[in-house]
Amino acid sequence: MVANPLLPAKTVGEFIAYAKAHPGDVRMGSSGVGGANHIAGELFKMLAGVDLLHVPYRGEAPALSDLLGGQVQVTFSPLLGSVGNIRSGKLRALAVTGATRAQLLRDVPALAEFLPGYEASQWYGLAAPRSTPVEIVEKLNREINAALVDPGITARLTELGSTSFPGSAADFGRFLADETEK
Repeated sequence: MVANPLLPAKTVGEFIAYAKAHPGDVRMGSSGVGGANHIAGELFKMLAGVDLLHVPYRGEAPALSDLLGGQVQVTFSPLLGSVGNIRSGKLRALAVTGATRAQLLRDVPALAEFLPGYEASQWYGLAAPRSTPVEIVEKLNREINAALVDPGITARLTELGSTSFPGSAADFGRFLADETEK
């Protein structure tokens, strides 16, 4: 969750108070209707009880450009695309949308610290047809999990603002079911 520095709110709590005092006036940019950052913003609106005006763009770059220019006040942009502008002071990081703080910006709180139960993360997984033999699924799972704990891969994922979550095929199935329900 990144804001234009001209917005008077410097914390999530201040942002929520500001948005409640200005219902429908705070503009939230996204990369488009139904995209991951739009959904992250809608979850925030629902849990925080605020009314933000959604401004959809045709991609992340135009949304970020208008955030920098002040046409929108907040976005729920991917960390990697925003971190340079955050570090330079051109944007203000209010929070990360993952369940915990990000390694890339350790001083930035997670939204869940303010809104219990909030988590909106982009994730990637590997799926196979149901008819795939169990031994093939287990072998793929072992090899992928080994790669995800490799120090070189872990370091690179951290540089990209990502975190790996090795687990079993059953773990991933439960995760998919939980995400679908959310």
